[in-house]
Amino acid sequence: MKVAALDLGTNTFLCLIAEGTEKGITKVHKDLVQVVRLGQGVDKTGEFHPDALTRARQCLTEFKKEIDVQKVDRILAMATSAARDAKNGKELFKMGEDLGIPIEIIPGEDEARITYQGATAGSSDDQKTSLVVDVGGGSTELISGRGTKILFGESLNIGGVRLTEKFISTQPVPQNERENLKQYIQTQLQTVLPELKKEKIDQIIAVAGTPTSLVAIEVGGFDEKKVDGFFLKKERLAYWVDEFANTTVEEKKTKYGLGGRADIIYAGASILLAVIEALNLPGMVVSTKGVRYGVALEMLRK
Repeated sequence: MKVAALDLGTNTFLCLIAEGTEKGITKVHKDLVQVVRLGQGVDKTGEFHPDALTRARQCLTEFKKEIDVQKVDRILAMATSAARDAKNGKELFKMGEDLGIPIEIIPGEDEARITYQGATAGSSDDQKTSLVVDVGGGSTELISGRGTKILFGESLNIGGVRLTEKFISTQPVPQNERENLKQYIQTQLQTVLPELKKEKIDQIIAVAGTPTSLVAIEVGGFDEKKVDGFFLKKERLAYWVDEFANTTVEEKKTKYGLGGRADIIYAGASILLAVIEALNLPGMVVSTKGVRYGVALEMLRK
């Protein structure tokens, strides 16, 4: 069966076109990504900005063209944080209806499982206890598990877009804003650390655009074979957090090719560093997989 699995995040829209069986994905045909910034201003206004909805429609229209070319059997788009929070969220669902892309909100109880199974797709080590960290634009998912069993899952309202809009007024980032951001992340993490520490975490698996963008800089450009499975040491991550704090958005675009992620990468990287430090681990494994793989697996298994 051939499926199109879409992950409509607060910052980025992704579309995975793959085929497989109930046992898993056997071939990836396309893996599309666009920075849409759907969550623009949602934290302040409580609704989607008209410009964000325009960008979303343009992106979904392009995705649908590719989906039609690929002649898929099933399509499913999953929306997360921003669509839950927005008063005019129905406009996004109407857009999906118009384009023939069914959009669902991931139910809270399924979000952890879908994210975890997507992030660990293809992983063979069932003995290690892994913590999957998915830093989104509006929220960060933290899911611990061993093999296919999930031990704990929680979504925190800390994401790259949300924290940048909340704490960062200018870049380079003033010292007081760095401190306020760091303090806020640590306070949010304290709410889940006791649960996370009940089982010894052997490794962190980081998914989504923030960690993959960091590794792309480390390896000299995005190459999935080099990025997927890369171990990013805590010291290197700390270096990048400091570097991003001390550079302008324009420098982050020109020097590091960060494009539409340049203004939020500092907040996103700060979240990752805080998690690693809180668990006293030497670094994190970066995965190019995530929610879209989990959504594809859900469709293939049903």
